[in-house]
Amino acid sequence: MNLVQRAININTQPRAEWARVDAEPATVAGLFTGYAVILALLPLIGTLLMGLLFGGVFGFSFVLVTGLVGYVVGLAVLFVMILIAKALAPSFGGTPSDIAAAKLLIYAATPVWLAGILNFIPGINIIVMLVGFGYAAYLLYLGSSIVMKIPADKAAAFTIVVVLIWIVLSFVVTAILGGIIVTALLGSAAMTGGYMLR
Repeated sequence: MNLVQRAININTQPRAEWARVDAEPATVAGLFTGYAVILALLPLIGTLLMGLLFGGVFGFSFVLVTGLVGYVVGLAVLFVMILIAKALAPSFGGTPSDIAAAKLLIYAATPVWLAGILNFIPGINIIVMLVGFGYAAYLLYLGSSIVMKIPADKAAAFTIVVVLIWIVLSFVVTAILGGIIVTALLGSAAMTGGYMLR
């Protein structure tokens, strides 16, 4: 199934689509290169549009760098979350599988990536992103029983744990990298200022 059809189906008919996802052959690498790395470009494009339209304090270069870093970090966190979801599955009665965990988390992230294209619209972007996150959690909940064989009575708990870990991990990594980027920019600005005073 092509990327566009999968993105439409997982959002409009998730139960039926999760069954198709579960049945089709896949590899972790194929799921990343054929789906995740492409759809994850949408928030980056939205961020770059924001930089072009509004600039901000640091200008487009800052937006470009932070956007690219966010893109790479987002995919890296997603990969770590696949490993975590696989490791958690047995505790909730599910089947530990790299491919099943990759299918679940990558396809469940679809609404977040789609919402990210609207990053350039102040105010609306936050609302749309929150809706995207909420729907992604719902997709994760639905897919956990089908793809990772989590018993229905444990699917909600599994979803809550995975989502909380994902939020905390994303926040911590983003805070660390954000601090590094800001420090580097301030250091660069201080050096430039020093040269101008000579």
